[in-house]
Amino acid sequence: MHPTMASSGFTNTHRLFLQASISRRLMVEATAIDLYSQVCTATNDRFDRDQFPDFIAQLNEGLNSVELEFRRAQDEVSGAPVMALTNTNGQKIAQVATEYSPTELEYFKHLLDAIVMADDEAYCISSTAALHEAGQLKNKENKSLSLTKREAEALLDRFVADKWFIRSAAGAYSLSMRSLLELQTYLKETYGDQIQECTLCMEIITKGQRCQVAACSCRLHYHCAGAYFKNMNNPVCPTCHSAWSAKVLIGLSDRTSAPSKVRRRGRRRDDDDGGEGAEDDVKVEGGEEDDGQE
Repeated sequence: MHPTMASSGFTNTHRLFLQASISRRLMVEATAIDLYSQVCTATNDRFDRDQFPDFIAQLNEGLNSVELEFRRAQDEVSGAPVMALTNTNGQKIAQVATEYSPTELEYFKHLLDAIVMADDEAYCISSTAALHEAGQLKNKENKSLSLTKREAEALLDRFVADKWFIRSAAGAYSLSMRSLLELQTYLKETYGDQIQECTLCMEIITKGQRCQVAACSCRLHYHCAGAYFKNMNNPVCPTCHSAWSAKVLIGLSDRTSAPSKVRRRGRRRDDDDGGEGAEDDVKVEGGEEDDGQE
C-alpha cells in the first residue's frame, strides 16, 4: 500500500474494502454496500448501511493524494446507481496506460475517438469498423503500428472484460460507465462541446433521448426522462417546450447494428483554411456489419 494511504487513518475495514474494490473497479452500488457488509464482518467492525456514504468519503479523503477516488453515478440505461474506483488524473488516460502496451493503448484511443466522434450522436462503433481501426495506428513519430486481426479481436474482448467498453447484442462497441466515470475529465478536455451532457442531471450522456428540434440542445438520459415526464400526459421538451416524442435517440439500441461505414463528426476549429466552425469529416470504410456473433 502507498505510504501516504497507510498513514491516512485507514482502518482494516477501509484497507480490505479498497483491496476488494481494486479488482472490481466498477460495481452496482448495492453490490458495493454488500461488499462493505462482508468486509465489516471480516474485520469485526459494526455495519451500518446509513454510514456507507461517510465511509466512502473517508476513503476518498485518504485516496486523494494518490489520485484515486470512488465516484458514483447512475447507469445510462437502467438508472441503477453504480460506483467506480477511478484515477483522477485528467491530463492523460492514466489508468488505461498502466494496463496496456503503447500499441494497445493507441488502439484504445483510436476506438475512443471513433465512438465519441460517431456521426449523428451514435456514440458507438461497429465490430467491422473497430477492426478496421487496428490498421490505422501510428505512434508519435507517425510510424505505423501493427495489430493483426486476431490480436485486435482479442484486445476488443479484453477492453470489454476490463469494463472500458460495452459490446451490444448487435456487435456495436460503446462507452461503459467505467469509461464515463474515470475518463470524464479527459473526455471533456479533449473533445469539448462534442461531449454532450444531460440537461437534467448535467452528467455526460452517450445513451438516451434528444429533442426532435434540431436546433435544441436538450439531451436526457432514459432514467432522467422517465422521472421528468412521469406525470405529463403530453410531454414537452424542458428546454424549448416543443412536443417530446422520445423517438429521437442518442446512441443505438442494443439490437441495432452500427453502420459499417463510419463517418466521424467534424471537430470545430478556428484556422485560416476554414474559419470558425469549419469541420473535418473523416470516413472509415469497412465491410458489411456482422450479425453480432463471434
